[in-house]
Amino acid sequence: MTTLTKTPSPTLASLAPTSLRTDETSPPTPSAAALPPKAPEPEPMAAVLPAPMTEVEGQRQDNLSPHQMKEIVRLHKMKLGTRKIALKVGVGRKVVRNLLQRLGHLEPPARATATSASAPASKLDPFVDLIREKVKKNLTNARILREIKAQGYRGGLSILADYTRTLRVQPPPAKKVWRRFETAPGEEMQFDWSPYRVPIGGRLRVVHAFAAILGFSRKVHVRFYPDERESTLLEAHVYAFEDFGGVTRRGVYDRMSTVVLGTIGKDRKPLWHPTFRDFTGYYGYEPYLCKVADPDRKGKDERVFLYLERDFIRGAEFDSFEDLNAKVRLWLDEVANCRVHGTTRKVPDEAWAQERPFLIALPESRYPAYDEQLRKVGPDSVVSVRGTPYTVPAKLAHQNVYVHLYSDHFDVCDPKGEVAFSRRYVSDAERGRLVIDPMHYESVRRRGPLPGGSVTALEDALLTRFPGLDDLCAGIRLRMKSLAHVHLRALWRLADRYGDKAFAEVAARAQAYRRFDAQTVRRILERDHPLPDEEPEAPLTAAARVLMALGNVDGGSLDDYAHLDTDEVTTDDTDDTDTDDSSRS
Repeated sequence: MTTLTKTPSPTLASLAPTSLRTDETSPPTPSAAALPPKAPEPEPMAAVLPAPMTEVEGQRQDNLSPHQMKEIVRLHKMKLGTRKIALKVGVGRKVVRNLLQRLGHLEPPARATATSASAPASKLDPFVDLIREKVKKNLTNARILREIKAQGYRGGLSILADYTRTLRVQPPPAKKVWRRFETAPGEEMQFDWSPYRVPIGGRLRVVHAFAAILGFSRKVHVRFYPDERESTLLEAHVYAFEDFGGVTRRGVYDRMSTVVLGTIGKDRKPLWHPTFRDFTGYYGYEPYLCKVADPDRKGKDERVFLYLERDFIRGAEFDSFEDLNAKVRLWLDEVANCRVHGTTRKVPDEAWAQERPFLIALPESRYPAYDEQLRKVGPDSVVSVRGTPYTVPAKLAHQNVYVHLYSDHFDVCDPKGEVAFSRRYVSDAERGRLVIDPMHYESVRRRGPLPGGSVTALEDALLTRFPGLDDLCAGIRLRMKSLAHVHLRALWRLADRYGDKAFAEVAARAQAYRRFDAQTVRRILERDHPLPDEEPEAPLTAAARVLMALGNVDGGSLDDYAHLDTDEVTTDDTDDTDTDDSSRS
């Protein structure tokens, strides 16, 4: 039996290149017959191990163990990136990259030479200063990428994010611990505003979303408004209360100026806005004010806005403001309040059905949540509301009326305080244009055209309409002489204004007393047949005092205007306004 010499297993020193061995002597080589079947030769370590741990290419080599080097090479051959290899081996990413470059598994970064106009080392280099400016403005990486691509950048988002991450170094925020809590049914409701830029009618418009949420059931109410005024805030509350079918015992608010004016005393007691305090007393609930910089106290409502933006507003377009509110109403009914809530694991509408019996019942009438303004209606029954003229019922002409301004419509009240007219505001495209409703002039008597021509033609027309006034017409002709046509025209207008019946009665009375002038007929009509809607006294403003002073001036006689008339009289006067002459009273 032949005795075989045991061959020791190859060691790292024996597998290393000659320059790395500590022992230059080679062990004796056994005969081919005495060796066991030859195992596959291991990969030469010249392709695995780097050069000796000396200064290579001007850089100090990293202190890696042979096992770490082999593991790095193995993972690289498995197509793992340098980031994952560094995590698995427990070394820095730069160490992995330097080793693979020295072994020839990675190409070293291209070096720009002074003699050749080569490409920049990084695609970001030409845009570094621009990126820094945008990072200072706290822009997102996606927006920075979009804007520098417009400037010619051809790289991707990953390299940009790696660079901006080095510029956004901030101290780690102090960790907070929140105490979660839930409220009983009917106990708490949270309110807040949030502005958005929404495409409406083909252009971006700022809208203000008002959100209210019930603390127990998580039922949400959302409605959009053009502003955040005091009256708008109260109106938004009214819609929310009617949507929920009641009010909770407490309402939680942040420090909006329409709710609280400030705090007083050492205990920082809130000083509530007087109008808002009257509103809460009307509905019977208590307001609660969050502390300064404490949005988490009403985190339920804050989450509503995040959910609203992601699930409803983002990417949507709307035809009008009414379309926006109609679609958000549909979204609330079919999505937001019908889903399983992530915290309660209940459907908000189903939980609301359990909470509703615990809500405070609503009063019989709404709180008057509107802005009230005094307006003067013109003789053409037109009133201006927020820069747009609207026609109103003709019975309001020449009167001072109160206009109640809501977020989406307005009411015009008569002097008795009753709503005489109500309508929505016009769209932005029609703002400033006259809005005419022909039905407003239905009660106005349409008068025929004034007869023209000579005094004889005027007299014949008046006697044809009122056959019993022969003596009145003859007396005016004899007494007034050259002014006869002025009085006859005035009589015709009085008949149109007061009606044929009242005019015939008064004119016959003047004829019996031989008072042959139009002014006598007018005074009797004003005394015995006053028009149903007389102009009330104007408020004592500066303009009103001027009008009152002018009203005390003697109006004079028709004789003062004789020089303006001629024997030949044409048709009625005209003006340059776009009004319906046949509907003037």
